[in-house]
Amino acid sequence: QVPSSDLVRLRRDARVAVSEIQGLRLIFLQADFSRENAPPGVTDNAGRPLERNPFRDVRIRRALSMAIQRDALAERVMEGTAQPTGQWLPPGTYSYNPDVPPPAHQPDAARRLLAEAGFPEGFRLTLTSPSDRYPNDARVAQAIAQMWTRIGVRTEVQALPWSAFSTRAARQEFGMRLAGWGSNTGEASYLLANILGTWDAATRRGASNAGRYSNPALDALSDRATAILDDTQREAVLREAVRVATDDVGLIPLFLLTNSWATRRGLRYEARMDERTLAMSLRAE
Repeated sequence: QVPSSDLVRLRRDARVAVSEIQGLRLIFLQADFSRENAPPGVTDNAGRPLERNPFRDVRIRRALSMAIQRDALAERVMEGTAQPTGQWLPPGTYSYNPDVPPPAHQPDAARRLLAEAGFPEGFRLTLTSPSDRYPNDARVAQAIAQMWTRIGVRTEVQALPWSAFSTRAARQEFGMRLAGWGSNTGEASYLLANILGTWDAATRRGASNAGRYSNPALDALSDRATAILDDTQREAVLREAVRVATDDVGLIPLFLLTNSWATRRGLRYEARMDERTLAMSLRAE
């Protein structure tokens, strides 16, 4: 992952060759669903704990998603090294759903949804992000905090080293977190099983579902898809699962990273969607 701030300079350098490809790693937000009462870092505007968990209301989740300017994140914060998305796979991959576009930026509609959900004046929350895990992770969180604050959800950012972030996230200590997931299988079921599947210690479903999101209908679609041997039929079910997950906003997709490598001129690296750097992928020109 060549730092985005270096790419423009490296592309102009005659001594360097840059190889790029659309990657499979999604950067997303996920709320805490594990509590009926307010999760950590979520209060009313006076700083008092809320009586209920606002993230269990799909209107709140949709409002937060609609408040985000994904194009601005991709173009300005990520400096062109990401693609806005409304799902977790890029176009052209198996089970990508062409009917699920990136959510439009609609701040006025987001404010109306907040009011309908009982928060006409908004509320306060803390968005927790790693500071050293994903490209520009803390900068992305700061930009989102500004966007949410504009619709009345006054947001502060807590940026932590990955070692502390990952441990605390696994204990459901964050009300809202920024995270990433690479679907290295190149299809939808990998994230469905690990991030959006209902957490079950015995079966390992939802093994990385730190937010404890649960949707039995989505679990049923995932189970159905994994039992279908025909590729075309399985893809149709997985595309439906993508639609159900995005409609319910089980997570808030932001963008997919672009993978990049830099080599000295005279060498060509065959860029890979799965982020792996393999010696056999390097060739002399």
